[in-house]
Amino acid sequence: MSASTIVSAWIATIAVAAFTPGQNTLTATAASPAPPAEKAPMIPVRLAIVLQKKEYVFQGGGRSPAEYRRHLETIADKLRRGEEATPPPPLDIDLALRLTNTSNAPVTIYISGDPNIYTFTLRGDAGVVVMNNPVAFTTDFRPPKPVRLEPGKSVDIPVKKLADGTRGFSRLLFWTGPGTYTLAAEYKVAFDETGGAAATLKSEPVTITIREK
Repeated sequence: MSASTIVSAWIATIAVAAFTPGQNTLTATAASPAPPAEKAPMIPVRLAIVLQKKEYVFQGGGRSPAEYRRHLETIADKLRRGEEATPPPPLDIDLALRLTNTSNAPVTIYISGDPNIYTFTLRGDAGVVVMNNPVAFTTDFRPPKPVRLEPGKSVDIPVKKLADGTRGFSRLLFWTGPGTYTLAAEYKVAFDETGGAAATLKSEPVTITIREK
């Protein structure tokens, strides 16, 4: 095989070649088709946050909103660095995550259990602090429960603490002062008892008011 043939074959396998100034390195990446993006399964179920209580009193533990926020940020930073710290108790809240069948046929979904995780997004005037909750969970697997929803029917998942993640308690969210806040949710819904083929549902935000004592 001639030298020109060898060079031509080598060039044909190269998709991108880049020379970095100051380095005696030529980086080459072989061409390969991009894998198809996985699509989340479609599910005719709507997620909504239903507030049983829309107004709460700010509890800063005797601290001003600015002091309370700095206190929370200090704890969150320590936890983020893997240092020992004890977060405050989670904030009380009274709401439900409502799953509604929007189709004209019955739908079976699997809720609760370890595979299904809800996640909140909290935004507001005085600011928000989010931190990991350094709690230990048991290693047993908690399977989700099947729920059959008739057309137009709903099932509610009560939430009493402003926390989310694993078993609804691995992450804590705090409003840091009086003002108006919005809360939105995502919920991963499984289609079997193993948690396989899950779909992620997103709610519209709801408004919560935090007032001074």
